[in-house]
Amino acid sequence: MPRKPRVFSSTGIYHIILRSVNQHIIFEDDTDYLKFLYILSDCREKYSIDVYAYCLMDNHIHLIVNTPPDKLASFFQSVGTRFVRWYNTKYRRTGHLFQDRFHSTVIETERTFLSTLIYIHNNPVKANVCRYPSEYRWSSFNAYYGEKNTLLNVRYAYDIAGSKEMLLKYFAKNFDSTECNYLLEIEKMANRFFTDEKALEIFKNVTKLDSTSEVEKLGKKLRNNYVRKLKKEGLTLKQLSRLMNISLSTVIRICKNDT
Repeated sequence: MPRKPRVFSSTGIYHIILRSVNQHIIFEDDTDYLKFLYILSDCREKYSIDVYAYCLMDNHIHLIVNTPPDKLASFFQSVGTRFVRWYNTKYRRTGHLFQDRFHSTVIETERTFLSTLIYIHNNPVKANVCRYPSEYRWSSFNAYYGEKNTLLNVRYAYDIAGSKEMLLKYFAKNFDSTECNYLLEIEKMANRFFTDEKALEIFKNVTKLDSTSEVEKLGKKLRNNYVRKLKKEGLTLKQLSRLMNISLSTVIRICKNDT
């Protein structure tokens, strides 16, 4: 089936999602996050792009950017190519890291912009990585509260809301309910699931591997043994799929054979 043509925004503003291939872990330590932000900042200057928000999750990335249509593809190709080249060298791997085509959603109205700003910054909370957006290091949330961040254009959101104070009131109103709901869920889920960050820590302790990229060097038998051990440690099937870089159906088959 041929790809649908990309829809371009009349405002030039897009919500971009970059996903890894097969949910492969993109960021394994602080250096990975910092390197991506450095490359993003460098390409932003080169292509004269405005970045309004970002959130770097373990296997995908959210961005809000303002870019002319003729620069959209080349900008993200440059960001992706530079980061993957560095990443593959660091982890001694080859091949693609990101899916071939990034996902873009046009942002045509101020209301949609503010809603997307909330959605992006709330990703770590929904993923059980943190309790509040302000606790997550690898998003732009705290820049809107005054934390120094030369990558971000925060003025645009302030202007839409009317002022910095009005935007922060909007944040408080919209994040409060989300955070209260999250705390209720945490009480229900206590001691049941690990965050992905904790799952990665357990993965490294059990396998003695430095990164998930080294899984492909394991023999099938050893890999399957690690899958079973990690399952007994409490990791979910989806976490096992991402960390071991295998399909969910393969994880299920391996775990079934252990029962």
